[in-house]
Amino acid sequence: MKKAVFIIVGLFFVFVILILLNPLDTSKENNIEVFGVVKSVSEGGIKDLVFELQNDKTTYYINRGLENGFDLQKTKADYLGKKVVLNYTKGWTILAPFGTMSKNINQISIDGKAIYSDCK
Repeated sequence: MKKAVFIIVGLFFVFVILILLNPLDTSKENNIEVFGVVKSVSEGGIKDLVFELQNDKTTYYINRGLENGFDLQKTKADYLGKKVVLNYTKGWTILAPFGTMSKNINQISIDGKAIYSDCK
């Protein structure tokens, strides 16, 4: 019985490691577009730049955005009240198999012009 438990636990850990080593496809073809008006811009996580859209319960963020060229006050001035298109990768991870209410932004566009892009 103990041998079977060890085998099952071992296979589980191998499965988890394989999934974690398989990165999400961040290409433009694998993105979901969301349209909306920026309601708020704030800092969250570890230097993440967080966007909330009007009439949308999901929050969107640029991972380490404040360490990579964005200034919080300037971004608030530039984006609040503006219509934007946000792109995020469709898919799931082992850490959130049923989805999450927070999405990592791959691209932000205003008036058809990409302001930020992390798409491959």
